Amino acid sequence: MNVICVGDLCCDLIVPYGGMRSALARGDFSKETADSMLVRMQCGGSVANVARNIGKLSDSESRPRFITPLKLDELGLYLEGEMEKAGVDMSGAVPCDRSNMYCIAVLDESGERTMFCFVPPWADYPHFTADSFRNAPKAERGDIVFTSGMAFLDDAANNAAVLTFFKEQKEHGATVIFDLNVRAESYGYAGERKASMEQMIAMSDLVLGSGSDEFSQVTGHPGQMAAAEVLMDRMCGKDRSGQPKTVIARDGADPILVMSSSGQQRDTWIPVRPVKPVSTLGAGDAFDGAFIHALSGGSTVQEATRAASDYAGRVISGQA
Repeated sequence: MNVICVGDLCCDLIVPYGGMRSALARGDFSKETADSMLVRMQCGGSVANVARNIGKLSDSESRPRFITPLKLDELGLYLEGEMEKAGVDMSGAVPCDRSNMYCIAVLDESGERTMFCFVPPWADYPHFTADSFRNAPKAERGDIVFTSGMAFLDDAANNAAVLTFFKEQKEHGATVIFDLNVRAESYGYAGERKASMEQMIAMSDLVLGSGSDEFSQVTGHPGQMAAAEVLMDRMCGKDRSGQPKTVIARDGADPILVMSSSGQQRDTWIPVRPVKPVSTLGAGDAFDGAFIHALSGGSTVQEATRAASDYAGRVISGQA
């Protein structure tokens, strides 16, 4: 199966604030510690992270394709190079006039993040138009197309372009996978963005979500089961094709709920192996990447979920 990812690409600035506080509290002023606490720059963006995880797990013959607006300035060339080094096909990226934005991730003592969007005057959030997809391949039956809530803004034109692309790919037989990834603290969740994301949920074959905050914002229910029921109703409500629908609801170290509209077993709870996290930064993107990689290789949804959970555990514990 071919995999096409559509979404955000930015520069992440990682600020180890919690580590700095801990080092100061214990009186550790060594050069080694200070060097380890420097602000780190890396390639980021939710969907870009997913694509890179797929690329790292794939061979050279099955590279995922990534579609995003990209200005080929110094930062854009750096981001493009980092994506390609991770095994991602960037031929679908379309040049744009505005530079890519920055995301600042401030890490506390436990490695948990607080995210801030930084958009300089010469940069912008990624905006999609119909032209953004001019280099995108036409999906074939069985291919996978993926995006997340980060592709949707409070911008009707942007959202219409994304929805139209996914509708066309679905009509050509592609499997549509959508991660809610609301990030309401940075992007908000109302108006055009909320309405468009609800359309995306209804169109999708498989929806992923994570955490009580996200579930509450999208469904009005913080619990995995209740939230998954609402999402399943939205996915199946207007779809009379009989195609199977799946919701995967994650909540940290708790078991993962896989809810399916078809098959003998509707609900499956998959245990999460306990790990000692170094940092939870990127856990959800690692899960999505490993899940899509496994699914594209022929695994069942349940098998792919187990593989993705194990991989995300290795990532957050520093073993991958």
